[in-house]
Amino acid sequence: MQARIILSIIAVVASVTFAMIATIYPIENQASAQQQDQPIPFTVQNTSMSTQDPLPGHEAHQAVIAAPPREDGKIYSGVATFTASQPVEVVVLHGYTPSQAPDQARGEPLNAPFGNGKVAISLMKQFTDTPINAGSFAFTGNALAFHTLDGKPFTVTYTVDAEVKSPTPQ
Repeated sequence: MQARIILSIIAVVASVTFAMIATIYPIENQASAQQQDQPIPFTVQNTSMSTQDPLPGHEAHQAVIAAPPREDGKIYSGVATFTASQPVEVVVLHGYTPSQAPDQARGEPLNAPFGNGKVAISLMKQFTDTPINAGSFAFTGNALAFHTLDGKPFTVTYTVDAEVKSPTPQ
């Protein structure tokens, strides 16, 4: 009999404690926050012909946008594989918002105006000098493109398997 009373008291105390914790830390709010931060899959396979590069000042270049620019502040993170009819560069764009103005001693990364701000440009040419214009690489950024600095039109077939994630606040 005493064991039942003790178990009943423990059950009541546990219920009240759980109710208090749930009031302070609502479970459905935690789940919603976790769901909002879940990566979103981004998988695409396509064959595209290049067009004029849309970045201001880059009109003499050719480009194919494989992962379109993100305007929501989120970041692609994944792998891309491609084969192209011409030697191409891989371009990854990053939101460019320096916390302080760059000085002459340090300089600033390659960047261009974009929308209401700027983007920093990672221009990777390691695929240019291979006998077959193909490659596979990991990337992380706000957009992904294939590109030619010399302006030669090209066709590219690519597969991108990535996730769209929110950056970690700093």
